[in-house]
Amino acid sequence: MNYKNIKVEKRENYAIIEIANNKNNSLDQKTLNEIGDATKNLNKSKEIKCIGLIGGPKFFSPGADIKELEKLDSKKAKKQKLFSKVDDLQKIDIPIISFVEGYALGGGFELALSSDLIIASSQAKFGLPEINLGLIPGIGGTQKTKKFTSNQNVKYLAMSGEIIDAETAMKYGIVSQIIPKENFKEFIINFLNKISSKPKKSLQIIKNLINSEENLKKSLKKERQEFFKLLDSDNKKIGIKSFLSKYYESYVLNTYKALVPFSYKSDLGRFCILYKKGGW
Repeated sequence: MNYKNIKVEKRENYAIIEIANNKNNSLDQKTLNEIGDATKNLNKSKEIKCIGLIGGPKFFSPGADIKELEKLDSKKAKKQKLFSKVDDLQKIDIPIISFVEGYALGGGFELALSSDLIIASSQAKFGLPEINLGLIPGIGGTQKTKKFTSNQNVKYLAMSGEIIDAETAMKYGIVSQIIPKENFKEFIINFLNKISSKPKKSLQIIKNLINSEENLKKSLKKERQEFFKLLDSDNKKIGIKSFLSKYYESYVLNTYKALVPFSYKSDLGRFCILYKKGGW
């Protein structure tokens, strides 16, 4: 099948899905639909034993398409079943391995968290900056991250919106391995060859046993409901307007209305400079 926003390459016993749209790999609904469709089709193949998920050298994915979020309220989000295609990745019974090179932020980070392993380039960066938009993580950032690290670390990431490097992510237990940037592409092929050389049935059973958490589905539903509510909030409108105009507005009790230029030293300011079209 031909896709517009992703590339799918099948090899003998594995496949690689590359996020490759013209929005710096931001996760608009079309891109998420294509990822969901591709993984579902690959899961049906008798030959394919695992899937590698990759992005670009600068952005694995900066997250949800901000311009799409700007137009959404809770009613529209529920009707569209926003982010449900990421939830469907939990139904894929062969391993999905995210290879992160560059920035994985917001929904991009959460997409990686929805896979079975995250392997990072030495240049990779991770973060949950949704709070800077007056929102919260909505694709499992507050719930899936708890599988890898402590509640304190999850709160730190989600409450501060800070961007962390690959070494910090590995200390948190989020990343399984860090590979030097110059060896990253070669490692991806070698690692997928290694996993796909294992018995498929064993891989499926191991994944199912480790992922069998009955409470996760309920927790994800609760997180999504809270995210939808915030789509109607003034903070969301102010935050996204500020982001798109490259300015930051204080959210403290909604009393400060003066626009303050971004600090080049702030995480959000640095990211706006890197990614002018908006992401997360």
